[in-house]
Amino acid sequence: MSTDPTISDFSVEVLREDEALLAVSKPAGIVTHPAYRHPDGTLWDAVLVRQTRLGQDRPWLLHRLDRETSGVVLFAKTAAARRALVRQFERHTIQKRYLALLAGCLPDHQGTIDEPLARDPTDRRRTIVAPDGQPSCTRYQALATENGVTLALAEPVTGRTRQIRAHLAWVGAPLLGDALYYPERYWGALAAPRAMLHAWRLGCQHPGTGVRMTIAAPIPPDFMAVAARFELADHLRAVEEQITLGAPADKTEEIPCN
Repeated sequence: MSTDPTISDFSVEVLREDEALLAVSKPAGIVTHPAYRHPDGTLWDAVLVRQTRLGQDRPWLLHRLDRETSGVVLFAKTAAARRALVRQFERHTIQKRYLALLAGCLPDHQGTIDEPLARDPTDRRRTIVAPDGQPSCTRYQALATENGVTLALAEPVTGRTRQIRAHLAWVGAPLLGDALYYPERYWGALAAPRAMLHAWRLGCQHPGTGVRMTIAAPIPPDFMAVAARFELADHLRAVEEQITLGAPADKTEEIPCN
């Protein structure tokens, strides 16, 4: 754990907490967990500082978000909760819904991208569609398009590294600001300060009670500002109020993956 004062000053935004779990909102630009190139200054460090100050045990981190991605990150606070939630991740019964701002249009209003993914052999930072890759499935729904930019919902059924970014780029609608998936100096890479992806809602069964619940992370200001620049702010506010084209946020039609 880092003792860097910038980490102890990091205010962890708690979305939900009880005796079994802790859900927090990860800001864009923060690495989720320590790694070789990022040994400290991570969300995990900040959460651990918080838990230590409260006299609580170390929690278990259950999943990760890319550095540029904001939104819900879930921790288990007991071994029993960890087992129950890991089981849900393994069975793909946890529903993760992301908001995305895309350059261009999706191929359909609503659909599924069912294409295998693998590391790009020429750039290990990238994940790409490859015949010999791991089976991967992403559902999507276009919410609005203005000025060449689409506001969309994306739901990864599988959990591959950079899955949403790779799948959306493959169908010709990469994330605004995602320099990894654009030709050099392409307008979409320069249109936002980061890849415009926000882990908005996470739905799961509570590990203790079994009751279905949804945890939502507020839309961050930078995401809203980019949406406003392309006249999508009103559409985004409607989504934030859970008005997704007349469909409840956790009950859109399920399109099966093969």
